[in-house]
Amino acid sequence: MTDIEPKKPDPRKLGDFLVVSKGAISNAVEKQISTYASSGQLKPIGEILLEQGIITKDELDNSLRNQRIARLAGCPVFASLTKTELSALSKYFTEVNVAPGVQFIMQGEEDPSMYVIGSGLVEVYRVDNAGNEFPIAQVGEGEPIGEMGYFSGGRRNASVRAIHPAILLKAKYEDLTHYFENVPRVAMAFTQVIEYRRKELEKITSNNE
Repeated sequence: MTDIEPKKPDPRKLGDFLVVSKGAISNAVEKQISTYASSGQLKPIGEILLEQGIITKDELDNSLRNQRIARLAGCPVFASLTKTELSALSKYFTEVNVAPGVQFIMQGEEDPSMYVIGSGLVEVYRVDNAGNEFPIAQVGEGEPIGEMGYFSGGRRNASVRAIHPAILLKAKYEDLTHYFENVPRVAMAFTQVIEYRRKELEKITSNNE
């Protein structure tokens, strides 16, 4: 969706960062699917493996950290950072699981957070005064979401919901300020993403007026 060249998103799943059998992963996936079907709750694979006693809390934390670093490396805003820098950055991000159809950014509301799509697909759209929805874009793995709110106090100018089950990396703007304002490589990439998204939003808005 951006016009800068990002690294390709890291396709590895959490199981690729854990020393566990494929059978254990398959069983955990089946458990995840059955839990979602019965309760609508999208429980993380790592949490299921922990509950089953297959991995320890330390193993889960380490695997999540390594996966988070790999995912941030695939985001165009942070792709220029070294692994050491990404490791430091990753401490500010947490994983959020979002089920299909769930809206996690609401137009007009304030949310001082930026997201990176770890996996899945989300839809960005606007709603006019009559309640009509106008799609803006579909955003997939590796892309940032909610970055434009950085310059508006977190107020959202569009809504976002998951199309497919999505794992998001979420961080507060205040924890990213150092990177956006004092690390030239990140600041430049961030500015390019903002400008591209602003133009796309203006184009959609003008077409629907």
